[in-house]
Amino acid sequence: MNFRLALTVVGVLGVGAAGCKETIDSKNLRTAGIALTMTVTASSESSSTVKAVLRAGGDESNTYVDLSDGDALFATGGTETKEMGAESTGVYQTSFATGAADTPFKVDLQREDDDPAPNSSGTLPAPFSLTAFATSSFARDADVVVEWSPSGTSDDMRIEANGSCIFLYTHDIPGDTGSFTIPAGALDAPESSKDETCDIDLEITRNRSGSADPALDPESSVTLRHRRTSKFTSTPAAP
Repeated sequence: MNFRLALTVVGVLGVGAAGCKETIDSKNLRTAGIALTMTVTASSESSSTVKAVLRAGGDESNTYVDLSDGDALFATGGTETKEMGAESTGVYQTSFATGAADTPFKVDLQREDDDPAPNSSGTLPAPFSLTAFATSSFARDADVVVEWSPSGTSDDMRIEANGSCIFLYTHDIPGDTGSFTIPAGALDAPESSKDETCDIDLEITRNRSGSADPALDPESSVTLRHRRTSKFTSTPAAP
């Protein structure tokens, strides 16, 4: 076992005994052992957030990478570049006053003692708006029609609906057609909530994939999206 790998194992095991979220210093990892999950989320044409999550052991690992002195993450949105700050251990974030279609974004990992990974990148999909519901309340045995515009892009859409009286509902929407119907009965309630009414948080995203720097762990990924939210009330199905 080489010295760098030995340090990695000791660091992970030592922290693992202290809590469920394991951490390791980046100085104990080669760049190829860092999985970067980069997500750019735009809420409008003038606002976006770049988040980078660093893990050791793949993109589903519970071991997060804490950047050591000399290592740093930089994000570029359009023509502006910022150093990313730590939101929590292994999670880095910054914001930009841009969200226009096809705006380029990049995350650059700089290393003091190992190879850099300067080019995890992609471009934003086009912004869109949700159309207001005709009614604010839907029975669970009724269709819920969700509409947005403009549409017709080649990017993927995804819908998520969640509330205290239903199971989480997610669906990848086939084609950016501008409309999707959550079919009657799809917002299913647990037996204990069959007779309950609750507010539903609705999220629609338009998603585009980018490319991670090849110096990183091959499970690294880049996703760029426009996100819109709405609410409606879910009521029990008719008896």
